[in-house]
Amino acid sequence: VLNEDPFGEALSLEQKYLFDAFGYLIIPNALTTSQIDRLKSTLRRPAEQWDAPADKSEGPLHWDPIWRDLLDLPTLAPILEALIGDPGLLDRRTTNDAAREPLPTYRLDHINIHTDRGKDFSGGMLHGGRGTNGSFGYRDGRFHNGLLAVSFELYDTHPNNGGFCCIPGSHKSNVSLPHSWHDLSKGVADAVKRIAAIPGDAIIFTEALTHGTLPWNVAAKRNTVFYKYSPHHASWTADYFDPDDFRHYDDMDDRKLSLLEPPNARYRGRQSRPRRIEEEPAKEN
Repeated sequence: VLNEDPFGEALSLEQKYLFDAFGYLIIPNALTTSQIDRLKSTLRRPAEQWDAPADKSEGPLHWDPIWRDLLDLPTLAPILEALIGDPGLLDRRTTNDAAREPLPTYRLDHINIHTDRGKDFSGGMLHGGRGTNGSFGYRDGRFHNGLLAVSFELYDTHPNNGGFCCIPGSHKSNVSLPHSWHDLSKGVADAVKRIAAIPGDAIIFTEALTHGTLPWNVAAKRNTVFYKYSPHHASWTADYFDPDDFRHYDDMDDRKLSLLEPPNARYRGRQSRPRRIEEEPAKEN
């Protein structure tokens, strides 16, 4: 019998209802003030999955420990496990290795960082929707998502400022988005809702949700960080992380390394399984 919720009740009944109904969820106080300040002070440049640096050592996870801490925040990990994890795999890991904390059953897909949207940004394109990675379902008391995004605002955002928006409930739509609604620089349909947030809040949304970026209406540039997660067997990007590129950092642990494993079925004996920290060869004095 599968554990109903091995982390305790990760989501309240109200949160489950809201995510199921709207396709997104706001988690207050996911980050502390000191964590937000550290992110601001160590952020180097924008980042997109299709514009990865040729030198992998220049990626966000190498900038500072805080960027690696975002991989596995205690305030979010149980929620992500409930939304995108594999309950069967988690149950086997919990049963077969009860002495250790179970590893995550989902993976980090890619990181986006938006710092280049200023007052001259007239709006982006609505995108997302149900497709290969934009899948959404609920069966047997469990959510099933494809690509899942976690958005962190580094500065206060307000409903009229612009920034992240979506069409609530569109993750269940069976009809294509009207063509005239796609380009937000040409007008914003009444159905499009701006999702305001303050520093420390996390917005979790399924990529099955139609979403985009509204025209930016304030002088300060937008500063938003997106960590996007996939089921352990799937990937949106073709540019996978290599856990061995990060294991030399003292702040890395088994859970963080596991989140960087490339996509696969997580079967026993696979060569891609990151070695646990305790399996590391002894360091010479």
